Amino acid sequence: MAQPFKLKVNTLLNKLGDRDTFSLAAAELDSIARNLDATSLPTFISCILAVDSSDKSGVRKQCVKLISVLAVTYPNSLPHFLPKILSSLLRRLRDPNSVVRSACVDAVSALSVNLTKCNFSSSFFKPLSDALFTEQEPNAQIGAALCLAAAIDGSPDPDPVRLGKMLTKLEKLVKVEGYKAKAAVLVVIGSVIGSGGASYLGDEMMKALVGCLIGFLSSHDWAARKGAAEALGRLAVVERDSLAELKAGCMKVFEARRFDKVKAAREVMSQMLEAWKQVPDVSEEASPPPRSQASSRVFAEIDMIRIMEYFEHFWQHESDMYTFLLTGFGSVLITENASDGCRHPPGAKISSNADIAVKKPTSTKRSTPPDSSFATPGRKRSPLKATTQETNGKKPLDWRVDIASPLAATVPGARENGLKERRNNENARSAKSEIRRSLFSNKNSDDKTHKISGSKSGSRVAPCQEEIPESTVVVSNASENLRSNHKDCEDLSLIRTQLVQIEKQQSSLLDLLQ
Repeated sequence: MAQPFKLKVNTLLNKLGDRDTFSLAAAELDSIARNLDATSLPTFISCILAVDSSDKSGVRKQCVKLISVLAVTYPNSLPHFLPKILSSLLRRLRDPNSVVRSACVDAVSALSVNLTKCNFSSSFFKPLSDALFTEQEPNAQIGAALCLAAAIDGSPDPDPVRLGKMLTKLEKLVKVEGYKAKAAVLVVIGSVIGSGGASYLGDEMMKALVGCLIGFLSSHDWAARKGAAEALGRLAVVERDSLAELKAGCMKVFEARRFDKVKAAREVMSQMLEAWKQVPDVSEEASPPPRSQASSRVFAEIDMIRIMEYFEHFWQHESDMYTFLLTGFGSVLITENASDGCRHPPGAKISSNADIAVKKPTSTKRSTPPDSSFATPGRKRSPLKATTQETNGKKPLDWRVDIASPLAATVPGARENGLKERRNNENARSAKSEIRRSLFSNKNSDDKTHKISGSKSGSRVAPCQEEIPESTVVVSNASENLRSNHKDCEDLSLIRTQLVQIEKQQSSLLDLLQ
């Protein structure tokens, strides 16, 4: 019984090699494959697996297709023959005809889908992965990779842990310059990702995998671009919650690569892009963003307005200038904080050294010092150097005005203290009147001017409390020497020189903030 059946099958296989009898022989073999019993099944399998490369391509292709028919028809009887079948299919992968290799991939897919009782790792994963990493012939490499991807996709219960461990080896394999089956291996990577194997990767390995796949989006091989896009699309679907930090950078690359010149790759690129749009964005932190340069400019302008309002209040009466000078000089910080790039309002921070600044402006001309500029966040300002001025062509003195440690008082506080001092000091009122008449009567009465020490980078000047001894100006006590006419002239020349410096410094501040 077995011998006549075997002869009949071999006769039909021979007819497959003839174009005239191919259709009838193929139909009859298909009918026989669907109606086999337990005794005839081994004989039929032996006949179709005995076909070799010497037979015509039509015979080889049809025999592989019959394996798919057997997998669908006899899922419970075929596991016993699975090792022998897979061994034959791996030999067929060296076939130069791509139709035969495609039939092998379809056969492996049918076997993995229907033979559910077989253990995936031992029955499919081991022989196919060994062929993938050991085959030297390019067609065999491509066929083994596609067969492994088909087995992973078709198996109802693949081993994701073992597949995840193989991802690193696959990543190294596609980076080998001489490897010819990179596009097929990218398909395997996509199948491993789809099975959940990427869930067992660490953050660094995940980033490396994404970077590797993105690199192939610019490959010259359209099949490699398509395989990388498919893998990235699957990754976005399966691991969407783990890709939030990578989304921003990846989306820029995807947008640039979405218009592929090959239609098949272009369609996959579009699908991949839509999948990555579903990846959640990185959650914003609760801390506010750093201030921009424009907002820093606004704060600086507000600071300058407050300073001008304070000075204008004192300069409404000329007699108040004496109180202004005697209340001491401090510094108001109008520089950026190097750590956060923000400006601070007057009195919030005080610099350690300060220039003697600001007289009521009388000239409409303003010039910005060449070494000054509007500072950007994180950069220090250039110092505004105090220069020595000569009044009426007279030679200046070497008398230095020293300013000590920073003040803690704000500008409004200094103003209130100055006003309070004026109310309580009756003796100073008579002295101010005398100085006012002398100060604005004749500017040519000066004999000498003095030199004012320069400030450090980033410092600014404003009046401050007289009560803080560290921040007072080291000058002669004018109130005690008012009775001496010679001493009065020196004090008046000092005040006038200071007012000149104030005017220049105020102009520089306004130019900087404009």
